[in-house]
Amino acid sequence: MKRGHKPDFIRLLALVIVALAIIFFYLNAFIPRLIPKFTRFGIIRQPVTLLILGTDVDFDMVTKKEIGDINTRTDTIMVARFNPINNKIKLLSIPRDTYVNIPGFGFSKINAAHVYGGPNLTKQTVSELLNRPIDHYIEIQPEVVIELVDLLGGVNIEVEKDMSYVDRAQKLDINLRQGKQKLSGKLAHDYIRFRHDAMGDLGRVERQQKFLTALTRTLLRPANIIKSPLLLGAILKHVKTDLSPGLLFRLINYCRFIPLDKIAAQTAPGIPTTVPGAGSIIIPDKSALQKLVIPIMF
Repeated sequence: MKRGHKPDFIRLLALVIVALAIIFFYLNAFIPRLIPKFTRFGIIRQPVTLLILGTDVDFDMVTKKEIGDINTRTDTIMVARFNPINNKIKLLSIPRDTYVNIPGFGFSKINAAHVYGGPNLTKQTVSELLNRPIDHYIEIQPEVVIELVDLLGGVNIEVEKDMSYVDRAQKLDINLRQGKQKLSGKLAHDYIRFRHDAMGDLGRVERQQKFLTALTRTLLRPANIIKSPLLLGAILKHVKTDLSPGLLFRLINYCRFIPLDKIAAQTAPGIPTTVPGAGSIIIPDKSALQKLVIPIMF
């Protein structure tokens, strides 16, 4: 009799294993945060500090065509700390008008570091400003925002006020109206580029952080999981990075496991002023900055 029950037990065990596998696959695809830490795969195991750069686009004044083979100024400078130990992501935005010593070139706005020496000099400059090492960088072209948002079907943002600005040299024609709305790729790009208000660059930094939160919320929707290959393809077309493909994949996958309330964004403190030859700048408050950096980097 005992032998007769063995096949039934094996079949039951197989059904249980298949059921668990299906549940695990479903959770991994749609509700990854419910998976216990020790069973998660394909994610980072040690903290990574990443410098995120968004570049400007320069256009030839005669042909009006994009100039693609030069280092432009950075429109966005952000340090991201991915920490699997405490299961958090912390972001520190550095205003592009922050006045710093660029190694080998003297004092200038921090966004000029990219013109002088590309992402590597920018990484060195930011590292010296924060007095902390930066592991890797990722440089993002403006087109990635437009393509990514359009692939997602738009991003919901509450535009805090009317925004209108035209810059023919930069091919910017911004015309946004106040209110909660779904922004297309072009409108989302306009939203994060606008800086012509009383807060100037600091207001633009706040909008970038707000947009990043909204974009993350949209990316994590279960319906967008099936778009992953298209989204990854769009990202890879418009980025330059020293991350290996494997580490890039593990970072992206790690982000899926982090609740939005575990993502914190702050801005490097400083004092707005003007100096001859540089115009409007922000003098970094180094004491306050170090107090901010310590909990971010550890």
